[in-house]
Order: sequence, then C-alpha cells, then structure tokens
Amino acid sequence: MRDFLTILNVKIDKLDLDGATARIRSLLGDDNSSLVVTPNSEMIAMAAEDSELAEILNSAALATADGAGVVLASMIMGDKLPERVAGFDLINHLFSDLEQEDYNFYFLGSKPGIVDRAVVNLKQKYKNLNIAGYHHGYLDKELQEEIIAEINAKEIDLLLVGMGVPLQERFLANNLAKLKVKVAITVGGSFDVLAGEVNRAPLWMQKVGLEWFYRLIQEPSRFARMLALPKFIYLVTKKRFLKN
Repeated sequence: MRDFLTILNVKIDKLDLDGATARIRSLLGDDNSSLVVTPNSEMIAMAAEDSELAEILNSAALATADGAGVVLASMIMGDKLPERVAGFDLINHLFSDLEQEDYNFYFLGSKPGIVDRAVVNLKQKYKNLNIAGYHHGYLDKELQEEIIAEINAKEIDLLLVGMGVPLQERFLANNLAKLKVKVAITVGGSFDVLAGEVNRAPLWMQKVGLEWFYRLIQEPSRFARMLALPKFIYLVTKKRFLKN
C-alpha cells in the first residue's frame, strides 16, 4: 500500500533512495505505463496555483522529495520524510542498479547536442547500460509524433524526459497513453548535469541543503525562481498552523 505525505495538495512518497528504486523496479513489472515525478519546492508551490499541474503530479505512481525544502516542509507538518530523493540521484542509482540487466532506456529532452554529450558520458561510466535512443526536447507536433513512433518501435522500459517544469509533466500527461514504455520519469535539468554543462554542488553542500545556493552562484538568472522557496515554506507553515 502506498504511504505518502500530502504537501500543499501534492502527494510525496515516504521513501528513501533505495525504496524509490525498489518501487520503480516493481513498476517495471506492471502491464501499464507508469509516471514517476520528482517534485521540489518550486514545483509544489507552482502546483498550489496550477490545478492541472497538481493533478498530473498526483496521477504519478511515485513522487519523490527532490529538495531539502520539501523535507523541511515535512518537518514543519510534523511528519518528516525519510530523506531527500533528488531526481538526479534517483536516475544515477537506477543506472547503476540496472546496468547489468536487460532494460532499455530512452532519453528525451534538453537542447540539441546536450543529450548527445550526456549519452557519451554515461556510456563511459556505465558501459553495459542499454541506451536504446535519445533526442533533444525541442519538438513541434510533427517531430513529436515521429519521436513517439521511434520510442514505441524500440520497446523502451524507462523513458527519461527532461524538458523543464511544467512542460515535461504536461508532455507525459498528454502522451503517456500513446507511449509503449514501462516507466516514464521527469528529470528536469539532469541531462545538462550528465553532459557536463552544469556542475552539482559539492556533497557537503548537498547534505546540508545548500545545493540551491550553489546553483544560484552558477546561474544568477535563477534568482527569481529561487524566491519560490521562501514562498513555499510560508504556504506550508500557513497551512499547518493557520488551517482556518
């Protein structure tokens, strides 16, 4: 039975990294296609004002806490999540866990050329990983249909979609029924990191919840987006203590 915490009307599973990986393994054995999302505080705050996005996130078979802000929110609510399960950490755990098994991956997203470099880097690190195909995420209607046909022809088990929020969520909400995949995972900017375009924060910064600050230093243009974090904490605190 699924065990989750609801934060601002978005369900977040009470699982650590190993538990999330085990859930995906289970989903790979299902007959239907399953959606996996990795909401961070910005996404949950966005979903508080966007009922369509909230509905998509809540339709997922698994939603992990991607960000220290989400774990902090769970503490404010008095129901602490086991740990942060970042989307980037989750997919790398899957690469390592499934490398020796017969599962096919397809990567869809990011700018032209970025996902190509991500694949080159991944094949150097995970030599036995089955990457059956990849394509950038700039799709018009005709190209989108071509990519869906390609994915279906290749019998993909895990489709990773990195188009940014909420485009990637809406893409999968509109197309998952057409896709013959076992599991589709929204991965945000993970392809940029895998390609070496963006660096992750040092491990110590990740552990103390300062990865957002490291990203801000690298990309000052993200400042406006970072304002979503205090707004998110305010909304959670208000809901927790000012219910009426």
